[in-house]
Amino acid sequence: MPGDFDRVLVDAPCTGTGTLRRRPEIALRLESGDPARLGELSARILEHAASHARPGGRIVFAVCSVLPEEAERVVERVAHLLEPAPFDVSGLDGVCEPRATSFWLLPGRHGTDGYFVASFVRR
Repeated sequence: MPGDFDRVLVDAPCTGTGTLRRRPEIALRLESGDPARLGELSARILEHAASHARPGGRIVFAVCSVLPEEAERVVERVAHLLEPAPFDVSGLDGVCEPRATSFWLLPGRHGTDGYFVASFVRR
């Protein structure tokens, strides 16, 4: 794969806790260590995917989890390689604050499943 993409999207594997309202059976298969394990896997995938972005290229990370281990903690783990950057697309009014570098979509607020989305540029 080339290493100079302008944009890379990572839809990372996760526990799926953001979809529990629609898929309650997910709770039956989760183990206590799954959020940390999947958060670590997501960070490794994000780092690898970022290596295919050109320096200054945009990377967007998304998970259908509402757990910090799979969201904010992943952002912390990749700080050495990726710099949080405000989203550069239109249509996010009412979803996140202007200049936000990440946001949550939540069932009670947005009528969606639960998601975490973060925007970065490659250092």
